Amino acid sequence: MQKQSESTGISCRVEKAKMMMAEKGYSERTIENYEYIWRSLIEYAGAKEEILCVDDLIASFARDRYRVADILHPKTDREKDYARKLLCLQEITTGTWITHRSYRQPEQFKSTDFKEAYDCYSNRLAEKKLKQRSISLKRQILRDFLLFAENEGSNDIKELDLTIVSHYLTAKKNLSTPAKSNIIITLRDFFRTPEISAQLTRDLSINLKVYHDGRYERLPSTYSKDEIRSILSCIDRTQPEGKKDYAVILMAVDTGMRMSDIINLKLTDIKWSTESIEFFQIKTGEFVSASISNALKLALLDYLMYARPKNTAVKNLFLRSLAPYTSYISAGHYYKRLNKYFKAAGVKTDGKHHGMHTLRHSLAARLMADNVPITIISESLGHKYANVTKQYIRIDTDKLRLAALEVTFDE
Repeated sequence: MQKQSESTGISCRVEKAKMMMAEKGYSERTIENYEYIWRSLIEYAGAKEEILCVDDLIASFARDRYRVADILHPKTDREKDYARKLLCLQEITTGTWITHRSYRQPEQFKSTDFKEAYDCYSNRLAEKKLKQRSISLKRQILRDFLLFAENEGSNDIKELDLTIVSHYLTAKKNLSTPAKSNIIITLRDFFRTPEISAQLTRDLSINLKVYHDGRYERLPSTYSKDEIRSILSCIDRTQPEGKKDYAVILMAVDTGMRMSDIINLKLTDIKWSTESIEFFQIKTGEFVSASISNALKLALLDYLMYARPKNTAVKNLFLRSLAPYTSYISAGHYYKRLNKYFKAAGVKTDGKHHGMHTLRHSLAARLMADNVPITIISESLGHKYANVTKQYIRIDTDKLRLAALEVTFDE
């Protein structure tokens, strides 16, 4: 009776998973590839003599049939392929379908004291009204510091001293000024946490100061309108993927929007009647209304009519080109896409940043070259304060001579 219930339970999950894959636009062939593995699992469940819950049965099947020792932490691409097809059956009961999986495990603390200190600070961060991205960065910094301290021979918070802190900061001396500032601010906050400071033999926070000398470490990277025109001209707009790439990159060029905002745009954020894009910025929460140029309007219409997946309930403007047709979870995809076009256009990126954010810097440079007041540039970029915008327009005299962007791109 138990064997029958195991098989029945897996069969129900298989049918639910097949329905979800069909809803998300997977091809019949892909569904059949998944189902082949699942049917083997059902047969395995019927022949299994041990009484196991469904999740344990899946892990056992992966070990016995495909030699995947730990389904949650597969090592090779082959193991990851089997794990992906089996793990979805574990999650399907909650209606979850994970597109991107990360199997990388963070290094674990050897010291129980450090683990407790890390958890204590993590809980403190959770109580603060910080963005999740900031919380994750601070936790990453603290983990790195405590692991460094362990390697230095410390196993107790009471053993932390200025020597360890100094050695750690010296090891990070080649990082950018903002990165080093983030480290110092995070460690200072950690040492001031009441539960932590009570264990320290002395206050380590007072020696952690961020100095601002008014100088900037590097100039922001920008690209001229001719370079940008070359990049756009390399995009093959006869293909669906090219139509999307063109619309995404041109939106960044014309509006200066951050990639995090572009991938989170909803269809309803496009206001065709006023030819504008209205949204709240992910980073600042500020409301922004960006104008849609004629070239961008045509690019968006071309994408929506001929490239965006049809019959999907997802409301994001830009979707993955392959099933499942979901929104992008990271801006990293378009870093790779943009660099493909940088290379095709022959645009030199040596010594310069070459991600989507450089298009935002480039817009600021063009507006400045056209003598647009900094307050207007600040509003265009969605900055709350004009002094933030000043960091975007620290460019050399050659860049100041660039013509402003009133670019008419070939349709």
